Amino acid sequence: MGNAVTAYRPDWPAPANVGARTTTRDGGASAAPWASLNLGDHVGDDPASVATNRARVAAQLPAEPVWLSQIHSAAVVELDHNRPAAPPAADASVTRVPGVV
Repeated sequence: MGNAVTAYRPDWPAPANVGARTTTRDGGASAAPWASLNLGDHVGDDPASVATNRARVAAQLPAEPVWLSQIHSAAVVELDHNRPAAPPAADASVTRVPGVV
């Protein structure tokens, strides 16, 4: 596996300052059963692999993201300038603040 993370930008009629990303499992450092691009630090994967995976994704973004603790629900967290002390339990995030990822 290489270290080229596959991330997609949606093709939608949104203003230029509105962005979104989604990743595939390609380009990560995690071994099975989390192979390859596991971003969850709470599922038993090697912490160093998760840190590498997150760094690879963050390198493609305009700022360090606020990572989420995915809970497989309809929960969405709204982010602002204040970084949370712990990863929010949610499955999506939105922000109205420029530069917040």
